Amino acid sequence: MSGIRAILFDAGGTLIHVNGEAVCRAAGLPYAEAAFRAAEAAAHGRVRRWIAEHPDSTDAERLPVYIDGMLRELGIEDDAARTAGMRCIVEENTRVSLWSRPGEGAVPTLEALRGRGYRLGVISNSNGHVRRLLEQARLAPFLEVIIDSAEVGIEKPDPRIFFAATEQLALAPSACSYVGDIYEIDVLGARAAGLSAILIGAGPAPGPVERIAELADLLALFPPLPPGGPLA
Repeated sequence: MSGIRAILFDAGGTLIHVNGEAVCRAAGLPYAEAAFRAAEAAAHGRVRRWIAEHPDSTDAERLPVYIDGMLRELGIEDDAARTAGMRCIVEENTRVSLWSRPGEGAVPTLEALRGRGYRLGVISNSNGHVRRLLEQARLAPFLEVIIDSAEVGIEKPDPRIFFAATEQLALAPSACSYVGDIYEIDVLGARAAGLSAILIGAGPAPGPVERIAELADLLALFPPLPPGGPLA
């Protein structure tokens, strides 16, 4: 991607993922990795469909949709039991945040991109915990800027949250690329702010978009920058 000097990332679903063991423990459910991964994927699909119908929704409004969908897929059909499980998960997520598992290849990919001369950062719809979670996942040392929506009072896809990052970097938005997993929030938000956008994963996209399957695929898109190049 020509002219890009910085690569910014979504956190949850991109650099860090939900901790299935912690989710099941909070809900009082047995944990089986394959079953949880399938439930997680189904819940993501449900949230994406809900976002398409509610484009102005907030992250706090989307979280119950995600958790309810996950619990349904894990076999909790009773409404009262699902509500009780959701309450326990939400309480635990508020306490420590359950999005704490580093993404596959996240550390070596960020290390390689920074070694190639790119400035890196995160823009996340979060609850004030994202910096700590990135530190625990050993990702924070690679990141020059971390924007948490709970701290700035703005959520994606609002372009202003992207500007908060580009202004800290002192870069034009056109010199930055953004990587996220939800088209309506990450891709459309980044584009509205003037950043190029990359969609990670198999989530639906109603229009053309640069897409990668996993974080390591970024290394094919971003070759080493020449030393001493312009910063904007």
